[in-house]
Amino acid sequence: MKNGREAGSAPSDEHHAGGLGWGGEIGGIILFALSVVFMVGGWQLGLGAPTRLGTGAFPFVTGAVLAVLSVFICIAERKGDGLAETPDWIGLVAIAAALVVFAISVERIGLVPGVFVTVIVASLPDRSLSFVGKALLGIIVALACWGIFIEVLNLPFKPFVVI
Repeated sequence: MKNGREAGSAPSDEHHAGGLGWGGEIGGIILFALSVVFMVGGWQLGLGAPTRLGTGAFPFVTGAVLAVLSVFICIAERKGDGLAETPDWIGLVAIAAALVVFAISVERIGLVPGVFVTVIVASLPDRSLSFVGKALLGIIVALACWGIFIEVLNLPFKPFVVI
């Protein structure tokens, strides 16, 4: 008897790493697909020039970084123990909804309110933060986006749109 089992017997299945794991490869593949969407959307918006970035530069670069990270996720999962956690579907839906809200709202109501609403939607599943905390987070992120993307990078976003 060796390591709690008889010699010649098959190893237990508790560390069997075969097939796709919910938390790993499938998550990496979904992130990769999402990165392609960002990159194509950024390309269609126009990348601009290195001295004057276009509207699509940030989504394109973000998508490229996400693509690289998703490949690392898949590689790490293949080398892992095969024990995967189930995905947080509510969080996934909240992030997807936040992306839709951002895409729809930025041109209609402006960058600052669009980012604010996006942060609120993305943080809805988080029970550790009160609604006031979520609102403060939204304000901070929206003002930071205004400062970074409009004031520093001079991207052609309108901070507010009068309806």
